[in-house]
Amino acid sequence: MCEGQAGELLEAIAIGLLASALIGWAGYRAHALTRDGALAAIAVGTAVFGFGGPRWAVVMVGFFVLSSALSRVGKRRKRSAERFVEKGSQRDAVQVLANGGVAALLAIAHPIGSMGILFPAYLGAMAAATADTWSTEIGALSPSPPRSILNARRVQPGASGGVTLLGLLAALGGGLAIGLIGGVASKHALPLILVGIVAGFGGSVADSMLGAGIQRTYRCPNCLTLTEGAIHDCGAATVPVRGWTWVNNDTVNGLTTAIGALCGAAVSLLLV
Repeated sequence: MCEGQAGELLEAIAIGLLASALIGWAGYRAHALTRDGALAAIAVGTAVFGFGGPRWAVVMVGFFVLSSALSRVGKRRKRSAERFVEKGSQRDAVQVLANGGVAALLAIAHPIGSMGILFPAYLGAMAAATADTWSTEIGALSPSPPRSILNARRVQPGASGGVTLLGLLAALGGGLAIGLIGGVASKHALPLILVGIVAGFGGSVADSMLGAGIQRTYRCPNCLTLTEGAIHDCGAATVPVRGWTWVNNDTVNGLTTAIGALCGAAVSLLLV
């Protein structure tokens, strides 16, 4: 990298840091991020804008804004689902890195890699994160009960691996949204839109399968309800019933974005 390019990179990183700090602060003030979540968002955003550039940053901002807005829709109806999950709607640092860590690494590799494959992989990672978030947030409003993606049995709202038709449609919509954002002003707009749809929906389905198959799940001995947490919201210590103890929702989300990145790269290689 020559001196001029290094200077441009440092300037982009500085602009990315400033922009990410403003967005992180806004997310913290809006209670979409915890304090450490805001710091992690600043780190991820700085990497994406600094090394990827505005085109990459717009996709990340689209994910954050749309997902944060959806988390506030129908909060009263989502309360039963929130009893299952280990964490609330505020994203902490681990959640931010689980959803954005793969994308940040791809952005960092961008200056020394091939734009032809890295951006579709990045778009696939963000499409998977968006589709999974939309599926969870909108699927929680489904009038029909969720069913396990592995055996089609009814599961409680919010249970890992539970899917609804509304949630699956929302996953398609989330992937499409990211594909449209990533394809704006690109000569490869249609392939990038397809990257968003395929990687988003594929990542969301993979997330549900991992959630139903290996994600740790506990049962409260008092309430007899399933939960992700070792301590239930009633205060009782829970008992493990299935899954691998080291695999929580954040682990699954990180794997989901990696799968989305691979899907994005594969679709790009086939179409472009």
